Amino acid sequence: MKKSLILFAAFVFTMGAASAQTTTQNEMGQMQRPMRGQGMRNMTPEQRADQQAQRLTKQLSLSADQTTKVKSLALAQQQERQTMRTQASADRQAMMQNMKASHDKYEEQLKGILTSDQYTKYTQMRDERMNKMQDKLQDRKGKKGKMKASTNG
Repeated sequence: MKKSLILFAAFVFTMGAASAQTTTQNEMGQMQRPMRGQGMRNMTPEQRADQQAQRLTKQLSLSADQTTKVKSLALAQQQERQTMRTQASADRQAMMQNMKASHDKYEEQLKGILTSDQYTKYTQMRDERMNKMQDKLQDRKGKKGKMKASTNG
């Protein structure tokens, strides 16, 4: 009786730990872990644009008129990106060029909406965010390299 109770408890704890580490498959059948930003994928372009406008309004102290313009600009950009994603072709290089052109157009239009001080602050925040993402990417690459080296040796 005690053995079966201990085995049952061990089984329950094992299943709890295993379910906490579940992975999902994306559209291509590749395994992936649940991510913090997973909710962003399920958002509509309108929701993304609204979130982006709210973030910029808060960070840059935008006026009501600027907020409206930024929101409509962000909505246009998000809808364009959504279209690009659905038309994703095998030519990844071309898609990346289209995305970059779209981003450059957005940046130019945003520059016309913001004051020079706001745009300077925006570019600083954007650059900091990019540096942070690159650092995370380098950390991931470094960890993968160490794991490969330790498993091969």
